[in-house]
Amino acid sequence: MRDRCAAQIDDLHRVIEDWLGGRTPRTPETFAAFADAHSPDFTMVTPDGALLRIDELLPGFESAHGAAPGLRIRIAEVALVHTDARGVVATYEEWQDGPAGRTGRRSTVLLEHDADARHGLRSRHLHETWIDRERIDRERIDRER
Repeated sequence: MRDRCAAQIDDLHRVIEDWLGGRTPRTPETFAAFADAHSPDFTMVTPDGALLRIDELLPGFESAHGAAPGLRIRIAEVALVHTDARGVVATYEEWQDGPAGRTGRRSTVLLEHDADARHGLRSRHLHETWIDRERIDRERIDRER
């Protein structure tokens, strides 16, 4: 299960990286790779504490195509917190290098089992928290995938 969760998290962040970096075409098909990874009831708490619902997230993400040229995202420390018949709770670190510099966040995600979804999992809830700037400055980010 940990490998499936890690693959789902990593694949979604490749989609995010390619979309925001403008490396993928701005088409309904490529946007669907992001939208379809989320439950219709998806909610998110941003690192700044804002609560977003799927109907708020999708238009903003769609319009951000190409907004972060050169963006690189690295996922690390994927760990399972809880699993049951309905889903999985996992944590991970997300490290970004892009036009705005380096950022890091620690995230907790609830993934629902869904046989129709890639890796059999779909994001239901995400909570992100900024990682302290001093720690970011000390981190060595592996720029290779």
